[in-house]
Parts: sequence; C-alpha cells; structure tokens
Amino acid sequence: MGKLTWFPLPFGLVVVVVNFLAVRDVNGRLPAAPVKVNEDVVPQAIAAFIPFAQGRIALLGACFIAAALLFGLVEFGLSRRPAGLVLGTGFLSAAYMAAMPVVYVLNPVTGYDELFPGPLGGYATMPFDMGALSPPWYLPLLGLILAAAAIAQLLAVRGIVRRDAVLPPSPWSTWLLLLPLAFLLAFAAANLVSDRIARATAPPGSFWEADFALDIMLQVCAFAVVPAAGLALHGILLRRHGLRPRSLLIVGVFTVVYLLTLLLVALGNLQMYSNEQSGFSEHLPGWREEVTTGLLGAAALVQLAALPLLARHGKTQMTGAEPGG
Repeated sequence: MGKLTWFPLPFGLVVVVVNFLAVRDVNGRLPAAPVKVNEDVVPQAIAAFIPFAQGRIALLGACFIAAALLFGLVEFGLSRRPAGLVLGTGFLSAAYMAAMPVVYVLNPVTGYDELFPGPLGGYATMPFDMGALSPPWYLPLLGLILAAAAIAQLLAVRGIVRRDAVLPPSPWSTWLLLLPLAFLLAFAAANLVSDRIARATAPPGSFWEADFALDIMLQVCAFAVVPAAGLALHGILLRRHGLRPRSLLIVGVFTVVYLLTLLLVALGNLQMYSNEQSGFSEHLPGWREEVTTGLLGAAALVQLAALPLLARHGKTQMTGAEPGG
C-alpha cells in the first residue's frame, strides 16, 4: 500500500483506543458524578452512555477506514493519470484535514449531549457536565493525535507532488476554474436585483430585518469569494504555465473550501428572510429562490466537473496528444 492509503489507519486505531480508555474512565465515575440539572433522567443518562459511546467510537473509526479506502482508490486508480492523481490527492487531503476538528468535537465523552424523555412529557437535557467528567489527559491527547494525523497527511502529499514536474497544458478546461467567481457574482447580483424589486413595490416602511438579512448574505458571499478567487487565479496560472502538480494540488484544496462555503451560502439563502416580519419578503419576485438556488447548484456541479476534465486531459496529453491552445 502507498503512504496515502495506510497513513489514516494507524491514527484511526490510536483515536479508537484513546476514546475507549476515556469512555471506560468516565463510565466508572458517572454514577457518582454531581448532577447539574434534570435529576429525574440520571438513570437514563447513565444507561445510555455506553451504547452511545460504542456507536460514536465505531463511527469515528469507520471514518478513518473510509479515508484510507478513498486515498487508496485515488492513489492506485489514478496512478496512470498524473493530473488526476494530484487533483484527487489535494481534494481528499483537504477534506481529510478539515474532518479532524469534527472528529475532535464529536468525541464520545464531551460529545455526549443527548436528550432524554422527561417524566412529565417532553425531553430533558443532559444532567451531567461531561466536560468536567472528561479525564484531564483526554482532550489534549486527542487533539495532539489529530494534529499529528493532519501533519502526516501533509508529509505524504509531499511525496506525490514533485515541484519540478510539469504536465502538458490544457486547452480549455482550465477556463472552468474562472466560473466559480462568476457564479458567486451572479448569485449576489440576483439577490440585489430582487431586493431592489421588492423595495420598489413594497409600501413605505422600516425594513431593517431585510437589510440585515441582505448584509449578512453579502458578507457570506464575500467570504466564499476567497476560494473562488483562488481557483480563478490558478486557472489562469495553469493556462499559462501548464498543469503543474503543485498548482493542481492547490486547486483540489481550494475546491473543498469552495464547496464548503457554497454550502454555507446555500443554507443562508434558504433562511434569508425566514425571520422577516415587516411584510417585505411578500414583495420579493417569485423567481428569487429558484434562480439563486439554481446558481449555487450549478456552481457546485461545474466545479466538480472541472476536476475530472483536467485529470482526463492530463492523461491524453501524456499519451501523446498535441498540446492545444
């Protein structure tokens, strides 16, 4: 197996062992732990801890196994596609390292924050302070292990990317990397136009809630512009200098960041006027939600399509096709 394939496995095993030891320690002290609130559900909370922890540990372990399988698929399945190998490595490595903080937060000790049926109906919150019950060594050690996993991944990536290697240029698919920025600008423009239409048709009044919602959306869009601009810049560089491995790797990383920011923009777009009480949202054009959602969906699909097109062209050029402009 290559480095990319087996690197996640030992770290996943260590994470599972550390979580198991912490859960065993907490479970032994849980019956005598001080109750913070909802004393009526203490027996339920104690009884549910081990099943919850077992499921959470299994889930986190499965995530590391899945990462190893995906890296193996990229490393061996794309071994004859130089551009595809580097793009896939950058994409998966960024996703893998972004998952490390999630693994930390979803640990089976402080992540145990379930709701329990109350004696008078409804649901009651966790009666214990799981952060206080956590062993003092647990969270620092878990954070250190996950940081080491991310660093090991970076070291493995260095073996994939050779700075002096240059792949052939791509005639047109690099221009697709300019589209993420265009889609975001079109999305912002659609929201601004719909806002102006609503203001022109709504009766005079105070629309501070709508103003606040629009400002927040534009700020989120500005945040998403950063990875989109990075993709556009590397599209130009790849067009001018050829498919350089380091630039392709960065394209894979920026793609993950861009898709995550698109998700944030999409969630904000769906809830943009949900708390608006002045009646302003009733005057928004009916096409706003369909157009803005369509633009975001198209942006994600086009970016995902750009990666295999770059990878496929890299193989074509390496097997003897003439570079084109």
